[in-house]
Amino acid sequence: MLELVVMDHLGDRIQCSIRNHQRRQFEHEVSEGSIYTISNFTVSSNDLKYKATNHASRIYFKRDTQVRMVQDPTFPQHVFRFMPNELILNHTNAQSHLIDVIGLLTAKGDIIEFTKNGKKCIYIVIELDDMQGKGKIRCTLWEEFATQLVKHMEEQPTTEYILILQFAKFNLFKGTMGISNTNHNSIMHINADFQEVKDFRKSLIMSGVPSANQLTQIVAEPAYSLEEDLINNSIYKPISELKETFEAGTFVTIGTVIAIDPKNGWWYKSCKQCFTSLREAENSYHCAKCNSHPLTHTPRYSINMKVADDTDTAIFLLYDKEASRYLGISASDLRLAQLTRGGVHEEYPTELNALVGKKFLFKLIVKMEDVNAFQPCKIVVAKLCEEDTIMNKFLEKNNICEQSVGVENSELLSMNTDSAETPKDTSAPSTENSMEVPLDAFSTPKSKIITGGWSKKLIDVYPEDLDASSSKRRKATNGDKATLAKEHHD
Repeated sequence: MLELVVMDHLGDRIQCSIRNHQRRQFEHEVSEGSIYTISNFTVSSNDLKYKATNHASRIYFKRDTQVRMVQDPTFPQHVFRFMPNELILNHTNAQSHLIDVIGLLTAKGDIIEFTKNGKKCIYIVIELDDMQGKGKIRCTLWEEFATQLVKHMEEQPTTEYILILQFAKFNLFKGTMGISNTNHNSIMHINADFQEVKDFRKSLIMSGVPSANQLTQIVAEPAYSLEEDLINNSIYKPISELKETFEAGTFVTIGTVIAIDPKNGWWYKSCKQCFTSLREAENSYHCAKCNSHPLTHTPRYSINMKVADDTDTAIFLLYDKEASRYLGISASDLRLAQLTRGGVHEEYPTELNALVGKKFLFKLIVKMEDVNAFQPCKIVVAKLCEEDTIMNKFLEKNNICEQSVGVENSELLSMNTDSAETPKDTSAPSTENSMEVPLDAFSTPKSKIITGGWSKKLIDVYPEDLDASSSKRRKATNGDKATLAKEHHD
């Protein structure tokens, strides 16, 4: 959608949305900084996860919405609603609305460069004081905002820099709330000729604050490499300890993906209230819940993987953001590929099977779930690493035998993934879904395929209780030909 923020003559703001199928109709009729009258639109509650304003409602354009440009020299161009540092520091929701901030630049760090997904990125950390004596806030400026500040300070050196950051977002860093700019919305003013800046400078003079001839230097946080993060800065726990842990936290482990659950719905929409069937979405003009076309919502996917090491197996939840980095295909591309092949959206995409049989170093976020569940903790994959050099160093540091990481034989793995169909009535998961996936949700090897030496490995992966009270159990034997014997107890 095309998103706008409009302001009336009183300075109050409301967010406007133009749906994708109406974008061409309006995108050339509106431009930033111009004044319009808008009529014949719909109003809905502002219940989005990310909000540009804290207004309780938002505006949706319709096909017959009327937009007319007007000239009004008395209309205010800049109206700010500054949030004090005290309220920012006490704010708890980092995904709340965008805000305006004004403050005196009291400290700054150096520009930090790093590479993410092959793209060079930069940022700078500064400190702003609103001179109300309630604390200073940390502000992170990204990309062109960082270069804009550094360039201004080099070309126009002065004793003080008063910054206004409009449409800033909250940013939680090490338990303390601060702010940062957004990618497309924020606007930064440095020593601008606004009445608000003049009033702020007067408050500095009245309070007797001396001019800041030299800014305090902020020591940059060390930028850890992937190797440093996984090997030296993360706690290693084998899978058996992960499943038995009673505290949430971030850990690292190494294991092999031995199966993917094709029966659990793999995809979901960014709008959790929309239709879960692509066929229903195609036949519908709009979602009955959020009043927008279901196909315009960004598709997402998550994968329930069964991962094994020499101690146990567990269910890891992998979301598309990290999976796409390894698979090289986004959720939208997966959906398009399915439709091109003539499939429907609910079918399990075969591209995801590329993960099966692979050994990874996992950085994991563990959250506690139902203690009575098969797996009382929810294990979410934060990072995947397949680099041999990093994994070898990890194995060496933790004295782990490489052969004990997990089952890596392609024949056994193929038995775990010979089915890639998703039931039609499977519901789409969301990020809040529990990972209570029963063992029988995964396709298990068929007895007639188990031959020779692989029977021992199968028992290692799927152990059976030899002392079970069941009246019968299966017994696999080693040898040239494996047999399945039924053993009866009196």
